[in-house]
Amino acid sequence: MEHLIKHIAAHFKTDTDALALEPIQHGTRQRHNVCRLRFGNKYYLLKQHDITTPVVEAGWTPLQIEARVLELLYDNGCRVPQLFWKSERHHALLLEWCGESTLDALAQRGEKSAQSLTPLLFTILKEAGKIETCFTTHAAQLTPYVFRFNVQAVLQDLLARGKKVVGYLSHLSDRPMSVIEEKTFAESWDVLSARLQNAPPTLGSLDNNARNLVIREASAFFIDFASIGWNWQEMRLVQMLNSIGAFLVSPSETGNFVSLLDRELVNAYAEWVSTHRESCPPDEVAARVDGHHLLFYLSVIDQLLRAVAQPDATENRILLEAWGDPQKRFRSAIAHITGTRLSDDVHTNRVREIITDFSTSAVPTT
Repeated sequence: MEHLIKHIAAHFKTDTDALALEPIQHGTRQRHNVCRLRFGNKYYLLKQHDITTPVVEAGWTPLQIEARVLELLYDNGCRVPQLFWKSERHHALLLEWCGESTLDALAQRGEKSAQSLTPLLFTILKEAGKIETCFTTHAAQLTPYVFRFNVQAVLQDLLARGKKVVGYLSHLSDRPMSVIEEKTFAESWDVLSARLQNAPPTLGSLDNNARNLVIREASAFFIDFASIGWNWQEMRLVQMLNSIGAFLVSPSETGNFVSLLDRELVNAYAEWVSTHRESCPPDEVAARVDGHHLLFYLSVIDQLLRAVAQPDATENRILLEAWGDPQKRFRSAIAHITGTRLSDDVHTNRVREIITDFSTSAVPTT
């Protein structure tokens, strides 16, 4: 990114020698498209987009989308980095420096219990609501920047894969599902699927994960708005508040999946939805979050099973390198499926109980 220095120096009306670029480390890897820029005693984030061609029908590039969305959110008081400079020619943005610590990394530190993070998580939940409201209020203005993302097709695929994973785990176990259990599972799975598919999607970011929440002191900043579209906010919540920990540790120090969601957070979210978005009972909203959480970890197991089956495939090799020991990751995902109850919904918990009955002996070999 050295070639951008002269352009930024011109913006600040200073010499190039007054600016310095510093690399940003993400666990075991150095980030390739972002760095920290130092100007005197102030720091900024310099980001250069890899995709430089239009990605929506209106002809906007990821840089143009992100710049527009960040300016809108910032002007409406949302916790996002301020935009100081942009170059459409070089597909680069200069943003407020919000820090280097992410929620993903924070969750992976063993000394930080989920309970100690509770105040921060409620702050994140509050800010997510403000961002959702801003997107909803300005949906007409943002329409030209929206990706044609088929949320229903994506969810249907996740549900189909999740159902197959449950069947495969049953097949692997010493005590597979009985005929009666198969019927019970199918009925409860149909209810869970219908609930998730019939919920109303909202406009927002399409890149949601714990790495895109930067933590500075007691504040959380939401970053990465290069792609926006319609999706379920409950799915976004699950993606944001589950730590994957990819590449954060060496292969000999394999991390686990860490879920930061609990009943208190989910109930607070459900109350907010029932008050601000839709006339839906809070218990129903909580059941949606619980269903997406269950599906999230079934999707994780699906990825692990495919990676172990074909470890030499490029995407599988990258995943195994990022996640480490697949058996440890598998056990971690199973623990979240069987041990995390975010609602009292009878159908979601029935699916969970059926999986619990046979999951302990269903461990794939590498």
